[in-house]
Amino acid sequence: MMGLVSRGRSLWKYVLIFLSLQIWGSLSASTSTSSPPPPKLDIYLNLEDDVILVCRAPEGHYGLVFTLYQEREEVDSQSLHSEEAEVQFTVRKRESKSDRRDLFCCLYKNRDGVYSGFSTYLELTHQTDPAPTLTSYPPPLLSVEPSTGLVKRGATLSFSCTVPAHALQSQSDSNQPVTFLLLRSVELTVGASTVPPPASLVSNSQPGIFTVSPVRGEEEGEYSCVYQISKRKRLVNSTVSNVVKVTVTDGLPLPTLVLQQQTDVLYLLCKGSAAYPGALFSLFLMHDDVPIVTQRSKVIEHQATFAIPVQDTPQALYQCQYSVQLGGKWSYSERSHYLAINRGSEIPTTTSQDVSGVDWPLVLGSFSAAVLFISSLALIVVIAHRKVKAASQEKKNREQAQFWTHVHSKDHVVDLTLSRTSVTSQEWSRENHESASRSPLWSSLSTFTSPIH
Repeated sequence: MMGLVSRGRSLWKYVLIFLSLQIWGSLSASTSTSSPPPPKLDIYLNLEDDVILVCRAPEGHYGLVFTLYQEREEVDSQSLHSEEAEVQFTVRKRESKSDRRDLFCCLYKNRDGVYSGFSTYLELTHQTDPAPTLTSYPPPLLSVEPSTGLVKRGATLSFSCTVPAHALQSQSDSNQPVTFLLLRSVELTVGASTVPPPASLVSNSQPGIFTVSPVRGEEEGEYSCVYQISKRKRLVNSTVSNVVKVTVTDGLPLPTLVLQQQTDVLYLLCKGSAAYPGALFSLFLMHDDVPIVTQRSKVIEHQATFAIPVQDTPQALYQCQYSVQLGGKWSYSERSHYLAINRGSEIPTTTSQDVSGVDWPLVLGSFSAAVLFISSLALIVVIAHRKVKAASQEKKNREQAQFWTHVHSKDHVVDLTLSRTSVTSQEWSRENHESASRSPLWSSLSTFTSPIH
């Protein structure tokens, strides 16, 4: 009986341990797979026909997939290659008489595959009279640095969207600009379309300032900006600002501008890179954005000549620039160093450029090509000499081997066959006697006797 009680208690212990492990595992699993906090859905831009919404995750959270819902129906989804904190959705405006409410919400999925909760619903309202949204507030002024709009890849591009001073004075404190938006228009195959600028352009350190660094090339296009003011718990857009154009250059070599004389006539010679013949050349007054004159060079030439313009000042500073069309886009060089021309003088003043007109990139490239060619030729000669020397030595060794093979193959054996002759004892005594008489100085036993004198 006592054994059964002890066994029952042990069984209850194991059951309790097993249940506690199950509860702890479920709690840890629920903790590890807890849903991230819900995002926030806002209006990024209210256009005439479209509304751009932004689904933004809370600070410190990122998503790989963002999904937009209208009431309970999924209307758009974006899958990203890397985690982002926010994504923009474009929603087409509908007529206000529609029986369907414009309620939108969004959610996101993180890299662990866990979905967040839904954001709070955002209701889009439509006004039959859009005049207050578009014309109630004066347009801002948009400027870009560099002021010409030409920027190289890898450089820094900066926009400044400012509200006119008279507009700020006429507005109360409650109608001060809340935020600034930068818009970009790019050329598509079917026409122009207004799209949000690259993400790197949206982040700004202070209101109205947009900076991107480094420039990668996709920033080309026409830009404008608006500011938004909170009115009756909604954001109202100002009138769109002026348009500035940004062109990303590929860094064409710097041109040179010199003063030359031919048959008592002075003219300006602008020389570009020999790698781009048939370019379009322009002559500028320093600090002017509009060229004085533009002309295209011949197909086989990379320079253009300009007649000296009529000067209203005693001295004028001139610059030139050339551009070529690469891959369907125009690429521009930077302006040359300035050339100072005095009115009525045939000798130009000192300039900040090299007036030799030498295309140093072309010269250095040709020199490098010549050095490479000579080095390759010398290497080929050395290799050929070694191969010829090796072939000669191999031929010599082969001839010597053939010579010794021929020598060793000859027969040097001499046949010294000896015939046996039978001699009697009497003949042997007679021959010995005759031999002794013929050769008295020789004895068959002379080796073992004293020498004969």
